[in-house]
Amino acid sequence: MKKIHDRVRDTLQKNTKKYKEKANERKRDVEYKVEDLVMTHLKKERLSKGKPRKFLMKKTGPCWIVHKFGPNAYEIELLQGLDISPIFNVSDLFPYKGDNVPGSDVGLTTEGDEGWVKNLPPSQPLKLESILGTKVIKKTRKKTYNEYLVKWSGLPTKDATWMNEEDIFKHCTSIADRVPQVS
Repeated sequence: MKKIHDRVRDTLQKNTKKYKEKANERKRDVEYKVEDLVMTHLKKERLSKGKPRKFLMKKTGPCWIVHKFGPNAYEIELLQGLDISPIFNVSDLFPYKGDNVPGSDVGLTTEGDEGWVKNLPPSQPLKLESILGTKVIKKTRKKTYNEYLVKWSGLPTKDATWMNEEDIFKHCTSIADRVPQVS
């Protein structure tokens, strides 16, 4: 029995070593200093709820590093209008490789793989214009859960999005006010 346990332990240690080597191949060892310029990646969890995600920026920058909390956490000076925490993990930061520094009188330019940068001013919050349709998501004995097709003011109908009741109440007080009257 002892020989079996030793073989199993050896096999587990070999496999663990192999998995660790494989995982470390993709690992980036990057450290930034205060006042370095970086690009930030905004994960889905960071973006505010209630707004259609397709209208929000996924990646922003360049941003200045304000404070370093350790090798993994950095505080970033974000664009105005982004209501998210300014503290980022190093995995969500990328070095800025552009020619110009923000605040200079020349527009920002990017090189190479940084072509995804959006240098847009912060957008105004979207306003709910009307509800175009309704669909039942789930029915229980006591309650029916609905989703509503929401048209946003200033945007075409093709950009309407489906939202649940909870998210709609963040934009208006009553769904009945927004649902079109069928005659």
